[in-house]
Formats: sequence, structure tokens, C-alpha cells
Amino acid sequence: MSWSCTTCAEGRALPAPRMVALMAVAAVALAGAGGCAQVRGRKLLQEANELYKKGRYTEAVALFERAETLVPSLPVLWLNKGYTCRQLIVPTAPGQTPPPDSRRAADCALAAFQQLRRLDPSDPRGEQLYVQTLFDANDFAALESTFLARAQRPAGAAGVDIEAVAALEQVYFRWGRWAQALFWSRKAAAARARDAEAQHEAGAFIWQILASHGGGAEMTSFDPRPPAAGGAPAPAAASPPSAADDITGGLRVELADEGIADVRRALALRPSYADAMATLALLHRQRSLAFFGTPARWQAAVAEADEWQRKAAGARLARGEAPAAAAVAKP
Repeated sequence: MSWSCTTCAEGRALPAPRMVALMAVAAVALAGAGGCAQVRGRKLLQEANELYKKGRYTEAVALFERAETLVPSLPVLWLNKGYTCRQLIVPTAPGQTPPPDSRRAADCALAAFQQLRRLDPSDPRGEQLYVQTLFDANDFAALESTFLARAQRPAGAAGVDIEAVAALEQVYFRWGRWAQALFWSRKAAAARARDAEAQHEAGAFIWQILASHGGGAEMTSFDPRPPAAGGAPAPAAASPPSAADDITGGLRVELADEGIADVRRALALRPSYADAMATLALLHRQRSLAFFGTPARWQAAVAEADEWQRKAAGARLARGEAPAAAAVAKP
């Protein structure tokens, strides 16, 4: 007897009541399977989280990957996987090639945060952690592309996306491209011309550039004046050697003068701004390093720095604050 002639002979459909019953059974089975997958997926997620707490990050990532096949639409899975992958990133200095395992960990974290952004666009952590991971991985090319696209789109009354501009400033600085970083710093200051803090930040950023390019402690502690002694004046000690990327001579003076002008604008807007006064002291000290060959000019710049340091201490005391042990500009 043929198999085709018992229930579906001649292509006839199943009787309606029987078809409905079979569909109901199938729906229950599918729901049960989906619910089981949810339970198993969430259990794997919990186990992965416990491994994370114990610092067993590689094992935790493996469990997150198993959970992906069961609960791929759960945002917390991708958030926690991204956090875990970030723990496996090995910090490297800008310009150094990260180890392969570290690059894979960065790619893992970036992919996880990208998925979080797709699943839950309202969660700001997806975007924030994606950008932070690019910084962790020193992926400056990707950061440049991301923030240039934002900065070149008009935003707000000033037509500038301040967050994107500030990010580009830091991207280029950490990338070792201080001239491009300074371009975006100037753009941020121009967009907030009546903001004392914005003007101070512009000057402080120039101090940061000067301090990191030939303005370290060895330079700022050097005194080019000949030692005081009876008889014939002794020659001054040789100044510390400069590195290839140090900012020296006329360019140092030019940048220091620009930073000083920025901070003076901040003080014009807020005359009792103690932090700005301290930054002026630091900028004059950086300016003095251009004058090792002319000790009188060096001494004048140092005296100006000391005067602004005293003014900063006085402004803090007037507000009931303890004077700072040392002036520190905030970039």
C-alpha cells in the first residue's frame, strides 16, 4: 500500500480541527524551546559575570560567546562582554604596535559595544565605551574619522560640535600631532569666546604642549646665570640638551605668548580666577626656557612667573582656600 493514500491522498489538506491542534502543539513547542534558550543563555551570562569578578577574563569571554547563540538580543550581554574584553587590552604608548592578543581584545570590545549601540541606541554607554576603547587601543585613525565627521557638521548656534572639537584636540595631542591639536583647541576657544573657562583651557593646553616638548623638570629647574663669586665671573653651566621634537627658540616664545593672551582673556572675564593666574605663572616659566642664552631675559620671565604665582596664592586665600603646594594647570 502506498504511503500517500492515508492522510493526504490527492493533495487534500488536513481537516481544519486537526490542523489547528497541530499548529497549537507546534507553537507551544517553539515557545518552550525559546524559553529554555533564554534560561540557558541567562545562566551562562551569570557564570561569565562571576568569572569576570574573579579576574578570569578569557574564560568569561568564552562563556559570553556561548551565550550569544542563545540570547543575542540581550543588551546586557554585549555590555558585559565589552567590559570583559577591555580588561584584556594591554596599554601601549602611542606609535607602538599593540600585541596581537591585545588587538584582538580591542576588536572584541569594539564589536560588543557596536552591537549594544544597535540593540539599545538610547543607552549612552554604547557610544561612550566604544570611543573609550578606541583610545585604549590607540586607534587614532578611527577616532580622527569619527570626530572629523561630527565636527564638520554644523551643530548649535555657534555651528560647532564642542564635544567633537575637544575630542579631536585630545586625539591629535595623544597621536603626537600637537599642531593639529592646537588648531582644534583654538576652534573650541573661539566658539566660546565669552566663557572664562574655555579661554583658560586654551592657554592651559598650550602649556601642556610646551611642557611635554622640552619643558620638563630638567629644563625648568635650570638656572643659566653664572654662579655668583668674587673675582672674574664664572661661565654659566651648559643648558640641558634638547630633543629633536622639543619646541625651542622663537616658536616657544610665540606659543607661550599665545597661551598668555588666552589666559589674560579668561582673567578679563573673571578677574579673581586663581587657576588662571597659576597657569599664567606656568606659561611665563615655559617662556623663560627660550632665553637660556640671555640670562637677563630669562630672569625677567621667571620673575613674571613668580609674581603670578603670588597673585594666585593671594586669590585663593581671599576665597578662604589653602594655597596650592604647586601650580598645576588643567589641560
